[in-house]
Amino acid sequence: MFLAGGIGLNSVAGVSNHEAVYDFTTEFCEVRMNVVFYDRYSSRGFSFREASARERFCLSASGEEDHKCSTNFIGSLAVAHYEFQPRTGLLTPGNLRERVLTIDQDRRLNVRPPCNRVVELRQGLASDIQAFGYETSPPFSSPSARLPENGGPWYYFRQDLYFADRSRPFLIVHWKHGFGAIRILDVIPGDTTSAIRRRMP
Repeated sequence: MFLAGGIGLNSVAGVSNHEAVYDFTTEFCEVRMNVVFYDRYSSRGFSFREASARERFCLSASGEEDHKCSTNFIGSLAVAHYEFQPRTGLLTPGNLRERVLTIDQDRRLNVRPPCNRVVELRQGLASDIQAFGYETSPPFSSPSARLPENGGPWYYFRQDLYFADRSRPFLIVHWKHGFGAIRILDVIPGDTTSAIRRRMP
């Protein structure tokens, strides 16, 4: 899971299962977080499109761009799009930081160390692509049939999002990752963030 500036999906095998929208206000701007969930997702090429530049790139299992890219991914996917609208007289910070901690995990999985990343906002946009699954070789003819149901391996993550060099997060998101689905468990406003309003589109 990682943040990337202004990312849009290039192609998705299957239809999104549902979508959630969260609106909130920070000390700098109004923020909309739109999250699209793809359960039992499969892809013959793990490729994406950079929304503002319309450039395509692919990702490896570790999140590297255009290097050892996954070719036959099976699992689950969630894409959170962030849109930042500056409040009157204020400028939106030029970049974001994220820190991801593993809260709990299935005993069958390896321990993941904390992850820290920085992303530049592009035209007030950023996206968070999260995937959990595995790569097959050769590809299955019917990959969805090979996905495990409930009871498969899982992770619980805490994701803290920060503006620029701020020491306190403006948003805390708790996630559950499983092969069949990725879900948001809780969205918590930071000290300078107003109450979050959740609505279904």
